[in-house]
Amino acid sequence: MTDYSEEMPCLVKTGQGFSLSYKNRFLYSKYSPDRAISGAIDSLTILPGTLILALSPALWLGLEKLLQKLPQDSFVLGIETDEKLHNIASEKLEELKKNCDNSQKSNFSSSNSTFGRVFLLPFKENDYIVNILSGEKLLDEISLPHISTFRRAIPLEMSAGTQFDKENYASLSRLAQNTIASYWKNRITLTKLGRLYSRNIFKNLANLPSAIDFNNLLRQINRPIFVFGAGESLEATIKNISSEEIEKCFVIGVDAACPALKASKIRIDAVIALEGQVAIEKAYIGASAEDSIIFADITSRKQVTGHTKKSFTYFATKYTDAAFFKELGQKDFFPRQIPALGSVGLTAVYIALLLRENINIPVFVSGLDFSFSLGRTHTKNAPAHIARLCSTNRFKSVENYDAAFRAGAKQFTGKNGISLYTDTALEGYAKSFDDVFSGTPNLYDAGIQGLPLGIERISQEKLKAFLESLEVTNSEKLGSKEEKDTAQEKKLKKAEEIRRFLEKEEKALNRIKELLMFGKDVESCSRSLEEELNELISSREYLFLHFPDGYKCDTKSISFLKRVRSQIDFFLKDIKSGLKTES
Repeated sequence: MTDYSEEMPCLVKTGQGFSLSYKNRFLYSKYSPDRAISGAIDSLTILPGTLILALSPALWLGLEKLLQKLPQDSFVLGIETDEKLHNIASEKLEELKKNCDNSQKSNFSSSNSTFGRVFLLPFKENDYIVNILSGEKLLDEISLPHISTFRRAIPLEMSAGTQFDKENYASLSRLAQNTIASYWKNRITLTKLGRLYSRNIFKNLANLPSAIDFNNLLRQINRPIFVFGAGESLEATIKNISSEEIEKCFVIGVDAACPALKASKIRIDAVIALEGQVAIEKAYIGASAEDSIIFADITSRKQVTGHTKKSFTYFATKYTDAAFFKELGQKDFFPRQIPALGSVGLTAVYIALLLRENINIPVFVSGLDFSFSLGRTHTKNAPAHIARLCSTNRFKSVENYDAAFRAGAKQFTGKNGISLYTDTALEGYAKSFDDVFSGTPNLYDAGIQGLPLGIERISQEKLKAFLESLEVTNSEKLGSKEEKDTAQEKKLKKAEEIRRFLEKEEKALNRIKELLMFGKDVESCSRSLEEELNELISSREYLFLHFPDGYKCDTKSISFLKRVRSQIDFFLKDIKSGLKTES
């Protein structure tokens, strides 16, 4: 047997090829090196649009069989977390590619097309696998297609090298799988609501000059912050702690929680508005937000900001990586961008952390249960609860049992030991909360029921004692009229920039409309009809982002162009309305 060192990977000759020894163990069988990986590949069912995550490929044994089984639109991405093994895998892959080019008798495809679908993630880029798959980070060594090519990612352990770093391999695999899954979940959302989001952006642009700059509100809160969702645990909190004590904090409510807080006579300092549909108007019945500053997403319903007598500000949820949204993000007038967190509750907590003066300011959370009890879905006096009361009759009870028995719902034991229900979406929000906020200093879960949030819990008794010890202070001037009216010149400048942007978009849309209606009769002298259409449409994804195939701009398709044409008039109407408001 060949001598080897524990410190460096070494080839070991066996009766049926070469194995690899490293750290006092064999990474392949010392009798039949490729037997295990061949069996693993035989058991794989590889559907079209699959990304194979080749974990610790080392000598790339089994790659030939894998490529023979791989559908044409599937790819292999090698991941190696040990630098020495990574160097071996890189050299071996280059050798295989070179041999393939030089030998027509190789079992691999004689063309580069097969090996063009095999890549090794650079060692220093392992932690950026999400950015690479999503296209945010481009590498010369890897030319993976757009993420829309993939429907799934399948991890495949190609050697025992995975045993040296099992947790890291599992984590990288989950990240890759979640990135692809999240992309398609987002596509479903955009198909349903993408056009509404885009139209709301154009409608809200006219409001921006009158809004407070979100950046001017950062780090302004110097007292504890209380964030309320519309879950059932809100009831227990406002029952056990008086409104006087709660109001010692800066109170932030998600839009659906406002009626419940108003009914308990709790002053709401800030309301977080994320919803873009008309249904959210129910949350503002009874002037629940008239004395609050409203933090509205740029994609939210335009009329929401009219419900406050105080002031409002905008933020921009990064709901798409489209070119038009990136262009807007570079404009001085566009509001601060925040990550797409999926839930208004998560967004409220994210904003609360931005508002607090420093990390020593405690932030308490209640009503973010991401679950519900049998017959209930929200706290009392929430819009959903009030709507249920209004629709109750002899044939429809006030209890909403349907929610607990719908598809995807499941029962679990909550934080307080009581049986509750959740579903896939709500459970996903709780997991996202854990991923985003776990370990955040001085962020406390004050809710007594629901799914665990991954942050430190605080009992009602301890919270009450803490609030009672506080003195009544309200030194911040968040959203004061002075702040809103001081920069008239800045406001006029912002309005002018928005007007120019809207005029540019109006001109471009009219040109697209003209080209689609009259074709070559009006084409430019410098560019062909196809080139100009592609240039104009590809950078304005809001015209097709909501199409089922809206992840690509296919200007060669007559069907695609007809659908784009059907959208233009909607956006022209919104732009003209915005220009009229600006004037």
